[in-house]
Amino acid sequence: MHNSNAIYILGAGPAGLAAAYTLTQQGQSVVVLERDSKVGGLAKTIEYKNFLLDFGPHRFFTKIEPVLKLWDDVLGEDQVTVNRLTRIYYDGKYFSYPLKASETLLAIGVIKSFQIVTSYLQVRLFPNRNPQNFAEWVTGKFGKQLFKIFFEGYTEKLWGIPCTEISADWAAQRIKGLSLMKAIRNAILGNDGKVKTLIDQFQFPRLGSGQLYEKITDYLVIAFFSLVKYSNNNE
Repeated sequence: MHNSNAIYILGAGPAGLAAAYTLTQQGQSVVVLERDSKVGGLAKTIEYKNFLLDFGPHRFFTKIEPVLKLWDDVLGEDQVTVNRLTRIYYDGKYFSYPLKASETLLAIGVIKSFQIVTSYLQVRLFPNRNPQNFAEWVTGKFGKQLFKIFFEGYTEKLWGIPCTEISADWAAQRIKGLSLMKAIRNAILGNDGKVKTLIDQFQFPRLGSGQLYEKITDYLVIAFFSLVKYSNNNE
């Protein structure tokens, strides 16, 4: 069956499949084009030696009602609440993230902690008003010491390029709403839920992040064959 009114979507990643799902529910014909054998893009789940492995780290967290509804409608009971365990490995020690003030002080030591706070105060007193790259943006937000300890090595290992070659806009989007003072306040008083970088619980598909996109694909296939059957019955 050929439908000249169909909307073509390039890529069966999270955005493409969410768009296809929403349009299909509105009665629109959709064709999704994907060159990979697996759907989900950078959020897909792959099988390796009988293990299900997510292609990258992902958290399912939002307060946007339409997105929550999509997750609930598609996943149903195939989602679980996960207690987040994120840690930073530095200088042979693990540090909880979000920060825990007492743990961090004992592990890093008073001198290093003093250097972190001092470097932070320096950039607050003499701010860089126009950061040109990731390194400058993070340094201006957290201070040079904390950038060197955590952000520089982690970011360059993850993306494979120097922090000076990553845009400041990208940094602002990835670390949205978080600052050193907010992290310290969270460590002492607890997270108020307003900074998504600091959440300690999140929803997740039972069989990996890719399960959401695989179930959307199943829905689209069923919708397609239902449309074909309807068209054939009305010819």
